[in-house]
Parts: sequence; C-alpha cells; structure tokens
Amino acid sequence: MAKRTTIPRRWRWSRTLGAAWLALLAVPNGLLMVRAGDLPPSTSPSPASALAHLDYQETAYSINNESVSLSRQSAVFKHEPAGITGKVIRGTLNFGDGTGNAIPFLWQRDAGKLFLDLNRNQDLTDDPAGVFSTRVTAPLNFQNQTFTNVHLIFSTPWGPSPVLADLDFWDYGASLGCTMSARSFWQGKLALSGQDWQVGVVPTTWFGNNGHREVSLDHGRLLLRPWEKRNQAFSAINGSLDTVPFSQKLFFGGQAYQLNWLPGPSDSNKPGPDTGLAKRPALPTALQFVEQSVPQGELKITGKYFHRLTLSGTAGSPWLTVLDQPAATVHVPTGSYSQPNVVLEQNGVQAYCNPNSWPVRQVSLLVSGQTPATLDIGGPLTNSVAVARHGSDLTLNYQLLGAGGQRYQLASVNRQHPPEFAIFHGGKKIASGDFEFG
Repeated sequence: MAKRTTIPRRWRWSRTLGAAWLALLAVPNGLLMVRAGDLPPSTSPSPASALAHLDYQETAYSINNESVSLSRQSAVFKHEPAGITGKVIRGTLNFGDGTGNAIPFLWQRDAGKLFLDLNRNQDLTDDPAGVFSTRVTAPLNFQNQTFTNVHLIFSTPWGPSPVLADLDFWDYGASLGCTMSARSFWQGKLALSGQDWQVGVVPTTWFGNNGHREVSLDHGRLLLRPWEKRNQAFSAINGSLDTVPFSQKLFFGGQAYQLNWLPGPSDSNKPGPDTGLAKRPALPTALQFVEQSVPQGELKITGKYFHRLTLSGTAGSPWLTVLDQPAATVHVPTGSYSQPNVVLEQNGVQAYCNPNSWPVRQVSLLVSGQTPATLDIGGPLTNSVAVARHGSDLTLNYQLLGAGGQRYQLASVNRQHPPEFAIFHGGKKIASGDFEFG
C-alpha cells in the first residue's frame, strides 16, 4: 500500500497563486516543486550589474608606499639563527595590531640580513622563506638597507591576503623605522557601457572602528582605467588618478553604481610559494557594479584639457564622482563635494593638480537639482613666478598655474631642461637664469 503524503497547511492551494501549477514529485521526502514559469512576473526588475573577478597580481614596480609601525625589543627571541653577531636590531613590524598581522623581525645590519618570523611563533629558525639579504652595495650601508621580494600574508575581514613587498629599514640612532613598498594588487576585467576596463584594488592599512590598525580593501585604492592600458605601470601615490579612493558609492561614466564584494569563482584558491605559514591563498573575491538611480544636478566646468577629474562627497553625500574627459557641462549626483583632484593632458603631456595648493582651503562645491553649480578649474596652464623678498635677496619660485589659480606639476619632468627666467627693467634685461629642481 502506497504511503500517503499530506501537504502541510502552509503549502495548500491558495487564491494568491492564481493559475500557478503545483506538482508533488514522487520522491521519498515528498518535495514540493513550483514551476517558476507559472508564477506572476516581478513588477520590480533587478537593476543591471556587471561583475569583475579579481585575481592576485604581482608587479616589478612599486605601487604604494606605507610607513610601517615598528616596536623595538631588547630581549633575544626564543630561537635565533646561528652566527648572529655585530649590530643587531630586534623588534616587531605592526602591520595590523589586534589582528594577528604583527611580524617579529631580526635585522642583522653588519651582514645586511633580515629574518622575519612569518609563522609568528617567536622562532626565527623555522621560516626558510623569511630570510632576506639587502641589495648589493659597496660599501655596505649600515644605516639604510632595502630587502626585496618579501612575500607576506595578512589576515583580513574577508580572508587571508598575500602581499609582495620591498621593505626599507633605516637606523639613525634615535630614529628607527621601516617603509613597505607594495608590489601586488587584485585586478580583473570589467565591461561597462560597451567598453572594457581594468579594475583593481590596492589594499592598505587602516585604523578600524575598534581602534586597531588592520589591512583593508574598503579603505584602499580602486584602479580604474581602459583595459588596453593594463600592462602599463601605475602608481597609487603619484597623483595620476589611475587609482582613486575606494568607495562603494561610485559615479562613473555618467552612471551611479553600488560596489559589492562577492565570493569569487570556486577555483580561486590557487597554490603559491611557501611563506612558512602555508601555501599562499588567493582572495576569493569578485567586485560587482550594480546600477543605481540617483538625483543629479548640473555642473559647469570652466577649464579644459581634462584627462580625469574626481570629486569626493562630504558628509551626507556618499558619491565618489569620476569624470573622464568631461564636457563643459556635466550631470553629477546632487550633494556637497570637497576639493577635486585633477589630471590634465595635452599632446601626451600630463599635469597633476595638488589639492593642497588651492588658493582657498577646504573649497566646498554644492550641486543641487535647481541651480547649476560652477567649478573653476583646469587648463590652460600658465608659467608664472612667485617672488618673495628676504632682505636684499629675491626668492623666485616657479609655479604652473591653472584656470582657478591652482598649482600643477608635470607628470614627467625633464631635469636636463629646467624652466628659465629673465628679469627686465625699463625694457632692458638685467638678469636671467635657470630654476633648480626641488
């Protein structure tokens, strides 16, 4: 006799299903299946989105420089390599306090060697991947030494993350420090509005809400440039604006996007070189761009020759706005913005604007839906000289000024041909010379 299956009350026929067809499959556990095609269509379609799967990428050049918090100790470690003599400095590199990212180290200055306790067990003899020699110099510099190709793994809220870095140590008696030059990032391909883009994320350290310093993607730099430029070197600190501050609220290409972190493909955990902890993990992450509908206002830009212009929203205005080759009039999300960052380009020559050089500090731009806002910035650029008197001497400082009085600097400076100046009195040249770089 066949076993009778009773449909629970909450699964019984309801008027709200309309013409939907229910079928009870003849399987042991009596699964109830609803044919999706017979359900009423959704009246609120999901917003369009694009996805970039991010892969770990290492480079031959420095992308980002950060000062590393360093604490010194006098006590020897539980186990140290044999033959440690001469000037030795012991301590801890605090990449992230409170997150297990601190790395004990021993710097043997006289031998130009660095020992890192990668597995963080106070034993510096069981980390074969944590032994480094400084760049060859003659004679050996005892005060400043650089150690290259250092593979590290940091614990983050989204999982373990590898970093390739160069570490620069210096010791000038009362001053002991370390700088990390990152040579890795996460990158992928993204298709937006019929164009392919290289999207990348450069992690950085950040003081979280708990007061601890931690490695973070959300406070790193977002790389966003055409896909065909993916093999060109870039920097997160040189003002080029290939990278912008990471923001989950991004306005780009005339469209607002919500950026979401998503799990990456199942094969994202790929083996890597042994760091002393384990095989290097890959970050299983993808970055999703979801289109958003936001109120927009009109912005008039007085200058020209723009390569990229970015506007950072202030409190209550969350949108980071990125404008590539903007027209004289554009539409951007309404709200309040702080000082913009600008890169100008003409005939292949780029110039960066230093936001700290604005004539009026803390410029605020308000964009509303009623009245157009105006931003006085951009080219053309003008060569000028700032003159200051000190007693009987005149100090001349070269300046490259834009339309709104902001100071710019050329991306590539030919030091073999510095700017020249000439001084005239009554139409007669009385002095001339060259400016020195600095």
